[in-house]
Amino acid sequence: HYLRNKRKGNIGLAAIKLDMSKAYDRVEWPFLEKIMRKLGFAAAWVDLIMKCVSTVSYRVKINGEYSEQFRPQRGLRQGDPLSPYLFILCAEGLSALLKQAEERREIQGIRVCPGAICVSHLFFADDTLVLLKATKSGAQSLQRILQLYEEVSGQMINKDKTTVMFSPNTTEEIKKQVLTELNITKLASNEKYLGLPVYVGKSKKRMFEYIKQKVWTRIQGWQEKLLSKAGKEIMIKAVAQAIPTYAMSCFELTKELCEEISSIIGRYWWSQQDKMNKIHWVSWEKLTRSKSKGGMGFRDLYTFNIAMLARQAWRILVFPDTLCAQVLKAKYFSDKSILKATAKKGISYTWRSILKGVQLLKEGLIWRIGNGDTVDIWKDPWIPRNFTRRVITPRRGSILEKVADLINPITGSWDEQ
Repeated sequence: HYLRNKRKGNIGLAAIKLDMSKAYDRVEWPFLEKIMRKLGFAAAWVDLIMKCVSTVSYRVKINGEYSEQFRPQRGLRQGDPLSPYLFILCAEGLSALLKQAEERREIQGIRVCPGAICVSHLFFADDTLVLLKATKSGAQSLQRILQLYEEVSGQMINKDKTTVMFSPNTTEEIKKQVLTELNITKLASNEKYLGLPVYVGKSKKRMFEYIKQKVWTRIQGWQEKLLSKAGKEIMIKAVAQAIPTYAMSCFELTKELCEEISSIIGRYWWSQQDKMNKIHWVSWEKLTRSKSKGGMGFRDLYTFNIAMLARQAWRILVFPDTLCAQVLKAKYFSDKSILKATAKKGISYTWRSILKGVQLLKEGLIWRIGNGDTVDIWKDPWIPRNFTRRVITPRRGSILEKVADLINPITGSWDEQ
């Protein structure tokens, strides 16, 4: 959001999404071993992991017949639970090179606002996003780092699939220089990172239309199966309603889109093998009730969406040292708690969505009293009861401010006097 809206300043910004060609298959075993030893893992543990990695063997089926067994010389097995973690350890090598270059001022990361933490790269398994100021020297330094990483790790950047996005204030000359130095030809438009859109425009429904398409495609594949109502229930709960979960944990989907997805699921629930459009004998609202209340326990997708956003708000509140929490706090609520954050003009859609979760969070939160030093008697929810958890007694001329003023400091019990 910050990058797409930066229109002022002499120096532009660039976000480069690197595509690793056959990332797992190219991992060099000696590099993996050296990385683990450098990170301080015990020698016995490293030896054990390397045995798991290097003792595999393969057979290839050619013309219906299996070949002789052979052992590979590099690579991590796809589907092995260890492989993603081991690849992350390998990526630590690239991360260290980028951090060193940043310390030497060879590349400069991005700050979303003054006082915010500087971010130069984001890694998730083999998905890599590099953020830096768009300069020729920065692009040259990044290219040297990538070449060195390729040589020692065995990785190879797929330049045909690697994309770059520039901020609007980047000049055409600088864009050409950066693209030339990095040998990249593809500019990002509606790019996705980790399966989610990098930038959300004005049309939210159109931006997340792909989720509805995924649900519809998956359900179409079930039409030919002879499933009982119990089987349909399992498929709906375990698969169809799980598809939007990831996007819902980051963005607020429109009510219209949630209703359309629910409509697709509802038609499948009431359909028969030879007829998709059948009478809906019970409304979807009743189907979303719990079974103890006469429903089927299906999700109300929009309500679930807000609950997932409230979960993100809770994580920001409880884990303020995470990178995400630090960036959002510096940008949107630097001098206050997230519970007191408000919506302002020009905020990102991600933050606007999280604020919807904050509102839900505030309705159910209550302070657990320790010493009471930080809890306001008159404003904070701290009284354990089913209706309002705030004090409803008029303050009038009371000089008491904090709950600590109501506690006997010697006994630790309520000061009833």
